[in-house]
Amino acid sequence: MFFLPTKNCKEYRLEGRLVGHKNTINCLAVSRNGSLLASGGSDGTRIWDLKQQLQLPSPRQNVALRNPANSMTCVCWITRQDATHETLCYGTRLGFIGIWQQQGEGKEITCLTYDHAGDDTRIATGTWDKHVQVWSFDFKGPLILIFSIKLSTTIPCTINFNHTASRDLLVFGMYDGEVHALWGTDGAIIATNNAGPLIGHASVDITQTLFLIDNVTNGFSLHQLDDAVCITTYNTNPVKTFLKQVVFGEKTDIVVGGSDTGVVYVFDKNEGNLKQVSRHANKTRVQVVTVRHFHSWLFKCLTDCKTYDGTYHSIIVGAMSQDDTELIISVWSRQRNNLETPRPFGRALKNFVRGIVQLVITMVLIAYNLWEISGETWLDHTSPQMMTSVSGWSSILNTEGTWQEIQMKIGYVLGKERPEY
Repeated sequence: MFFLPTKNCKEYRLEGRLVGHKNTINCLAVSRNGSLLASGGSDGTRIWDLKQQLQLPSPRQNVALRNPANSMTCVCWITRQDATHETLCYGTRLGFIGIWQQQGEGKEITCLTYDHAGDDTRIATGTWDKHVQVWSFDFKGPLILIFSIKLSTTIPCTINFNHTASRDLLVFGMYDGEVHALWGTDGAIIATNNAGPLIGHASVDITQTLFLIDNVTNGFSLHQLDDAVCITTYNTNPVKTFLKQVVFGEKTDIVVGGSDTGVVYVFDKNEGNLKQVSRHANKTRVQVVTVRHFHSWLFKCLTDCKTYDGTYHSIIVGAMSQDDTELIISVWSRQRNNLETPRPFGRALKNFVRGIVQLVITMVLIAYNLWEISGETWLDHTSPQMMTSVSGWSSILNTEGTWQEIQMKIGYVLGKERPEY
């Protein structure tokens, strides 16, 4: 540390002055390893790097803590023996307690996700210095580190939990195009595949069998998750190689992605054709997009829907990432009665089964009517074997319980065993 003298000295020596506070300073605390200083006062809490004599970026404080009357009165560092990073705790004049915890080594967090199973919530982060970390969060206190690893060449651009009991991780590399599968317990690499030279952003479908990437060069591409083989490419003819987000929409039926020309593209995932181009702005980058679909009763704030009626709303949100233009966010919405649009094969199968059932019922009714009208004459000209057959069939048709059983079986086959399309 800069403040530790290199040789014995009788007096303390001034090492530097830290300038930044604009009002009274009420409390100071140095971290256990001597690398960080926390200072609090009437204008908030600040964290300093003592080695470089620089103020570090700190979390934005909420409105209550930014109140001039709610100055910081005391501060301390909390460090557990098994923790890799220290936690800052501070108190205020109006009785608030604040807790800050640093993630990683102060490098940029490039991706973030979470997984919730039972009472256990986990948060995973990827950082610019190639670290992947998983934390446990109980909504009551600081994050508890489960594991932290450093990848050899991969800078994570997207991280995703595998929704299994092992809670493994999928990590997508930005500049090497690698897709790593990591153990959920210790972060050891299970397998590695390559999806291309660059990955601007990645998104995994809800079944966790496919993933999308912004391949940076010609648009977006759809890959198999198990081996990273490319299935389809959605060409957008980008002019410049900016990183852009791409996501699945409408239960993975569509592909939504940004552009370097001020528009948001919407593709049909299966057909690969361009469905819609939505204009966000003129000649600017749209690098940030997100989507969501939900029942109409959750959409009161944007529509006139008042009650739940079984319809869905899908929204697409896009934003630009240039600070030299007007910073706006665009929101597009679409209403659908049912997100699960029937496929052609499903309709054909449904019509075929319905036709067979109607034909059988018609034949049964015709035979029954013929037996009722001229049953004796018909039976007289029929062999004994046929009489037995017709008589047996007639008895089945006239047995109410048996007919109800046949109806139940048909309904079971049509209503429960046939997959929804």
